Amino acid sequence: MLSLQISCGPGITCSSIYGYLTVIMAFVIFIGSVYLLLSAVFGIRMGYLVLAVAFFGWMILFSGIWVFGTGAPNSNNLGPRGVEPHWQPIAVGVTVASQKYPVVKSYPNGPWRTPTTAEASDAQDVQTSIQLFMANQGNVDNGINPIATNALQTTDFTVENVKLTQAGNTMLAAAQAFYNFGGPKVTVVVYHDSGDVPVYSYVFFIASILGFLIHLPFLDRAERKRKAVLTGGQRPQWYGPA
Repeated sequence: MLSLQISCGPGITCSSIYGYLTVIMAFVIFIGSVYLLLSAVFGIRMGYLVLAVAFFGWMILFSGIWVFGTGAPNSNNLGPRGVEPHWQPIAVGVTVASQKYPVVKSYPNGPWRTPTTAEASDAQDVQTSIQLFMANQGNVDNGINPIATNALQTTDFTVENVKLTQAGNTMLAAAQAFYNFGGPKVTVVVYHDSGDVPVYSYVFFIASILGFLIHLPFLDRAERKRKAVLTGGQRPQWYGPA
């Protein structure tokens, strides 16, 4: 089976380009065809206004579901997702230090502690995040395309001695990692970033409301002029076919 992950340049895959083109073409075909029909009936200007008000009105309802959910369990954040909660590396090396988090220097001693049973999932997330970081960093340092057959994988690294601590309101984690086929053992320190998953849903919701409110008065004005023409008013000057 052929893989779609074909490189189209550094950090770019053809599948991502095809995805963008698919969205653009879908927008042009489905939205454009409706506008073509509306413009044939109402004219270019009013056809656009009818389409815009209907589109933004529909987007208000659609993005409102993304923002507020449907009331069913786990129905929030169904739209485009922003930054997911993740562990972000802040220091890596044989010896590590951080001006923002001085507690880093004391690893693996107190106040660093071994994760409890209830924190097992957090410890697993830390291991996975550090393995991913090490693999990506290794590929960058060696100039290897991450989708190449010789690219470093997360399974090429071992992470051990995971410990957690709290620095104010920030959860920190640290662990030792090494390349399975040789190399020094380094300490990697990460902090928990809560992310911002619903940010794009709110952007769509607010933009849809603004788009609706901006276009609605123009549609009302255009409709009044059209009604005046249909009830005996003076037609606008004709400039030839659209």
